[in-house]
Amino acid sequence: MIKFLHMADVHLDTVFQNRDARLRSLLRDAVRETFQAGVDLALASGCQAMLIGGDLFDNQTLSFVTEKFLLSEMQRLALGDVQVFYATGNHDPSGDIYRARKIRWPANVHIFAQRTPEVVPLINKEGLLLAMIAGAGHETPREGENIASLFPEVSREDVPHLALLHALVTESSTENEHERYAPCTLQDLKEKGYHYWALGHVHRRSVFSENPYIVYPGNLVGRNPRETGSKGAYLVEIDDFGHVKLDFHALAPLSWLNLTIDNLTTADNFAKLEQLIVAAVTKEIRENQVVGKVFLRLKLSGLCPLYRELGEAENLLALEESLQALLSVEYLELKQEGLIPPLYAEEYKQGPHILSELLALLDSVETDDNLLQRLSPEILAGLSGNAGTKERIEYLRFLLKDLDYEAVARLVEVDGQ
Repeated sequence: MIKFLHMADVHLDTVFQNRDARLRSLLRDAVRETFQAGVDLALASGCQAMLIGGDLFDNQTLSFVTEKFLLSEMQRLALGDVQVFYATGNHDPSGDIYRARKIRWPANVHIFAQRTPEVVPLINKEGLLLAMIAGAGHETPREGENIASLFPEVSREDVPHLALLHALVTESSTENEHERYAPCTLQDLKEKGYHYWALGHVHRRSVFSENPYIVYPGNLVGRNPRETGSKGAYLVEIDDFGHVKLDFHALAPLSWLNLTIDNLTTADNFAKLEQLIVAAVTKEIRENQVVGKVFLRLKLSGLCPLYRELGEAENLLALEESLQALLSVEYLELKQEGLIPPLYAEEYKQGPHILSELLALLDSVETDDNLLQRLSPEILAGLSGNAGTKERIEYLRFLLKDLDYEAVARLVEVDGQ
């Protein structure tokens, strides 16, 4: 049996772009803390190996302090008889001019530094062969070759075979969010016969296949609001029969959470507004099993009686400070640009005024295609001149969506609400 920890996209000493200096400091420290937690897990779990799928650090910004920290953690693994297999990625390429090549790594660290794959045996201190590990690395920051297709096929069945690579599987749902470095297909990976593909590059955790296992652990720490949810690494066991057991361990001490709240129609006072927001955020944290410190980006949207009050910077700041205390979140960013006044078209459909006539007309065109055609201009922006009648009507109905609300909002004095 073999047990190993699979992590990727650690990004030690990455540059954080947030304008909040305290937040940048928290994030920078969190990356080291999480990597250290991964080493602790590997040692405590009796792992024989740690597999790192690239982007262990950011080449241009790696400090001497972090380099020293990294080597001390590798030494801790060596003392625990844990061997490290590390395939370089686009942020930490292995060419002669880059840091990965220049660092003096301990003897327990094997770097897959060439784009041509190599196969290395994993042998424990008793001399027993535990697995064969194939890997390849990025030599430059922009590797465009399909490296996975170069991996050799498995030639023996008596030991587990693992493959380690920093690459983009092109069937990924997040394909458009990542550069096409070392692009490959699922078929490229499946046809080789490996028990487990330990991948890196995609920052969202995902298991592409269970036969064989093709796994992205995601990045180790969410670096910005787009990288949401719990972050960490996979603890993997492969028994003597080739059966794979996969357990995700949340290691990061923080998680980003993005939430839009649009059920504020009953929030007609500050206390009610707080109550609705706290309930929604608490539910989201519980259902998504968010752990550690929460970095919350909150957007208020939709109908809200307090929309005008929340347009005042002082009121918004007071709400932000109150919510941060009530929710015990580490960081809170609050936006309210999506709020609109609670106007209801039904209240204005009766009466001797132009608004009731306009709303009645809008109701009529909802069901009368001929009237809709007569009232519409001959040329419609965004619609081809060759469009047929059915397509034209569908487009016009799309344009009419929520137009009754817009009519009320433009013709009614909001202060009177």
